[in-house]
Amino acid sequence: MSEDDAMVDEFFSEVNDKYYPQVVEGLEQLDFGLTQDGIEVLSRPLHTIKGVTGFMAGFEYASSFTHKVEDFMKKVQSGEVPADPSNIAVLSEAVNMIFQVLEQLRDTGQPDEGETQRIQGLIREATEGGGGDAGPEAAGVEVEEKDGVTVIHIKDRRVHFEPHRKPITSAIIQAGAGTPVLMDMSEVLTFNSSSWEAIAELVGIFDISVCCLSASCKDVFYSWAFDRTIAAFEDEQAFFKGREQRQ
Repeated sequence: MSEDDAMVDEFFSEVNDKYYPQVVEGLEQLDFGLTQDGIEVLSRPLHTIKGVTGFMAGFEYASSFTHKVEDFMKKVQSGEVPADPSNIAVLSEAVNMIFQVLEQLRDTGQPDEGETQRIQGLIREATEGGGGDAGPEAAGVEVEEKDGVTVIHIKDRRVHFEPHRKPITSAIIQAGAGTPVLMDMSEVLTFNSSSWEAIAELVGIFDISVCCLSASCKDVFYSWAFDRTIAAFEDEQAFFKGREQRQ
């Protein structure tokens, strides 16, 4: 292993064990309306990531992108950009995008520039005063009936706010109290605790399971102990196999 490879491995160990948990905490506080507290928590790991990636060969793009997100966050903190729900949604998505960029650079050497440019466009609109409707729109869900189960395929990559949660809870309610529900989260990158709580409130009335959790989704799901009331499966096949065994 080269010195550069060792540095990358050490950096990502810090990202997974230290920085991302801090970011999750900060995003949770933003979601609860604690804007100043959330930004204070976010500032430390983002500043470190910006600095470290600036000296890592092949990760300069992440440093530049993090710098843009950090500048936007400071404008929200100072009040130059209003801390309304739309702009907070943009900030949350931008912060999550930093970690996606890091993973893309590590795995392929290239970021998804279409996504980062989209985020930067949202930041520009918010900064220039046009951010009232600039927040990420909800992609919604696709519902499939399969072997007596309502399978809800969640299409949003990040589920953090009410517009993203509502299509999911509505689909669960429409399935009916006696119908098993499986939430397919294969396209979801992050799903915060408030969103899990909205689902957990329906447990007991509805039979809800989830599958295909990303690493980030798993972190929140298990650290907040939602696995005590919601069954989690590796994929759809595992769910239906377990269902056959139980019947």
